[in-house]
Amino acid sequence: MSTISGPKALVEYILQQSKKKASKCFLTLLMQGFLAGLYIAIGAIGSLKLSASITSPGLGDFLGAVVFPLGIIAIILMQAELFTSDCMVMTAVYSKRTRLSKVFRILFIILGSNMLGGIFASLLTKTAGIFNEATVSLVIDKAIHKVHMPVGQLLISSILCNIIVCTGVCLSYSCKDEIAKIVSIWLAITVFVISGTEHVVANVYYLFTALFYGADLSFQGIFYNLVIAAIGNFIGGGIIVSGINYLISRREL
Repeated sequence: MSTISGPKALVEYILQQSKKKASKCFLTLLMQGFLAGLYIAIGAIGSLKLSASITSPGLGDFLGAVVFPLGIIAIILMQAELFTSDCMVMTAVYSKRTRLSKVFRILFIILGSNMLGGIFASLLTKTAGIFNEATVSLVIDKAIHKVHMPVGQLLISSILCNIIVCTGVCLSYSCKDEIAKIVSIWLAITVFVISGTEHVVANVYYLFTALFYGADLSFQGIFYNLVIAAIGNFIGGGIIVSGINYLISRREL
């Protein structure tokens, strides 16, 4: 397996990708972000249906976690734009290659389009009627739990989530072979799902699907969860993972 491993190689690759993202027009970012929201929802659909169909909770959770990574694998291989991994473009700010305002503009566009993709997938799910009673009950239980999490727990869970996710994405960046990319991201995202931590884009799908199925959710509760999850995800990926890797390699760059 050919690799481009190590913090220095990783930071150089992220800087290269950041330059590409900065050169994309608004419409391209919007469409690629929309697709990423759909891809995450596709993984969530499979995960929910499989988890709900297994009577043993532990086994159901594990098998659901094994299926979920399909969405992020699609994002990596199809080069769509996902907010959580794109938080690592903060590396370009640390290296003084771009302004913070420009990075926030890109991340805002991507997060907004990710949300649109997730909400659209929720509408399709409800209209298609693909969830049975057990699956609907599972997604509603998840959603209710998410909107009632204490703010401190929600924030820390979101930070941990994107540390796990961005670690997996960094591993995939370090692999040249597509099969190696798939294996590394699959393992990391399986860990993320098993951990039960908070991913803002996945939460969009869970929360709006539950809402469309009649869950007792308020828009205030949904807004609360998504805002705190987005902040935590940004800290985990944009400050901790990318920041520490930059500090390790900055003298060599």
